[in-house]
Amino acid sequence: MTVRSPCRSSRPARRRRWLAVLALLCTVAAAAGSASAQSDEEIIRQSRQVVRDTKAQREALDRAAEAAAGSLDAATAEAEDLIDALNKAQASVDAQQAALDEAERAVMDAEAIVKEAEARISELEDELLATQEGLREAVIESYVSFQAPTGTFSVLGSDPWQNAHEEALAGFATGSRIDDIDELRRIGEELERWRLQAVEAADAAEAHRRAAALILADLRTAVDREAELSVAAEERVERRLYEVQTIRQLDADLAAEIEAAERRVADALARQRAEEEARRRAEEARRRAEEARLRAEQEAAEGRALAESVDPSDSGLPLVWVRGFEVHEQIADAVDGLVAAMEAEGFNLGGWGYRTAQEQINLRRSNCGTSEWEIWSKPSSTCRPPTARPGRSNHERGLAIDLTNNGRLITSRNSAVFQALQRLAPQFGLKNLPSEPWHWSVDGR
Repeated sequence: MTVRSPCRSSRPARRRRWLAVLALLCTVAAAAGSASAQSDEEIIRQSRQVVRDTKAQREALDRAAEAAAGSLDAATAEAEDLIDALNKAQASVDAQQAALDEAERAVMDAEAIVKEAEARISELEDELLATQEGLREAVIESYVSFQAPTGTFSVLGSDPWQNAHEEALAGFATGSRIDDIDELRRIGEELERWRLQAVEAADAAEAHRRAAALILADLRTAVDREAELSVAAEERVERRLYEVQTIRQLDADLAAEIEAAERRVADALARQRAEEEARRRAEEARRRAEEARLRAEQEAAEGRALAESVDPSDSGLPLVWVRGFEVHEQIADAVDGLVAAMEAEGFNLGGWGYRTAQEQINLRRSNCGTSEWEIWSKPSSTCRPPTARPGRSNHERGLAIDLTNNGRLITSRNSAVFQALQRLAPQFGLKNLPSEPWHWSVDGR
């Protein structure tokens, strides 16, 4: 088999290849893509199917409850008929509640898929821009690296410079950058799939919200019907059990029969009240869980924003060393004066001053916990010992010092060294953080 050199390929072939490269570079910016996992599509499909499947069942139970309650006079009905009506009313409420729970779960599932898709879209858009830029730079490099048309092949053409231009670009198109072109195409296709997935999930979330609103209206109707029937049943039981006392004097057997029947109604009402209390507790638990979820999302967002705003590297502050402390030059004289004054009173101070953002992050990890929330969002007062969040510590600005005396951290406000500091530090503009006897800064924070 004969292998042709890329440089010897025909001019039409080179031109077609280069035009394909240019077309891809020009059009891929519009490429989008949303590659959703099959499991996400399955979640959306199943959620829709569940809502459709339960609708007929809910409607049937609702009709049965309405028919039973509508044709019944609770005051005069047979006990078994009243119990049956109460059970049907309860079944209708349970079905509506279960459907509402499912619809709300479907909304949350769809919203989670939207968030996942949006995050992936953002990542892919960054990848797309980076790959496009790399290809543009490669095109330019391939062209400008050619210095002059040389060689017999180049000079034979009617336009040697145009020939050299095409030779350089053909070399680019057949070189290693062809893999980047394939990657660009892959990113575009995946981006398109993810965008479609985001749209579909958003539409599904909105459809489930509408369904949940309709189900909620049906649930309220069912609850009102159940409550009305329950009140009538309770009044009936109370009245009949009172009447039993009189009937017993005339016919003990009849009184016992009536009492037994009314006790069965009372038991049905007790079960109903228990179900209602269970629903109330479940709803309260859902409400608390939702509030906790929203708080966690807000705290996580605040943590991410803070993390993005903090540069873990040294920030180029005007830092100086004074008496063993690295501090901002703004407080250099104050630290020097305080340490000298304490030495004059017989105390040997040491300790630490400036702390990098990365050191503050490491300290939070040690004192507060290792999760992202614990590092970036957990209240400083709940850490042991209390530790400021990264980006919010005066140590990171070189405006705070932690003090030791004879190599031991100052932990007691009743100690002689702290009493001396409390008397002398204000003269140099330094204040103590009340919860930390060892910590002194420009503002007491």
